[in-house]
Amino acid sequence: MSFILLSISGHDRPGIVRDVSEALLDVNANINDSSMTALRGRFTMMLIVSLPESAKLGELKAILADLEQRTGLSVQSQPVTDDEAHHTPPEPDHVVTVSGADKPGIVHAVTDCLAGLDISVVDLSTRLGERGEENPVYMMALEVAVGDHVEAMRQQLAEVSGHLQVDIEIHPMESEIL
Repeated sequence: MSFILLSISGHDRPGIVRDVSEALLDVNANINDSSMTALRGRFTMMLIVSLPESAKLGELKAILADLEQRTGLSVQSQPVTDDEAHHTPPEPDHVVTVSGADKPGIVHAVTDCLAGLDISVVDLSTRLGERGEENPVYMMALEVAVGDHVEAMRQQLAEVSGHLQVDIEIHPMESEIL
């Protein structure tokens, strides 16, 4: 079995996931892991798919080229090593939320603090509030694998909060759906 990382993007519209999953089904590819989102009228997805031994990489590439032609999507693929395919990522145990006036450097300051504590960011989402407002609110949510660094994280993120003049809250993860 071989594993492939697919990065697919294009203008958002209903049916993209159907179109991609149908193309993958044509070569009997299985979607193992995925993350998909729409951002300001653009849709993007990342997938790890597995191909059975009977499937050829060339067949997958031909199907993906046809998908690009039919749908206008942009598709990139790259092989995933066996080590990567069987790697167990860190499990998030906390959620960090950030909100405040939008300004450059918020993502960097928060993630620099976390990286300095050897805390892994497992998922990160950001959103700018109402764009018509004079001072839109910037919001960020991070799922992080903190381990034993909770107190150090609280202290250092409090300093980041004061420096950036944003609100930062830390919450233990509740049971997750996925």
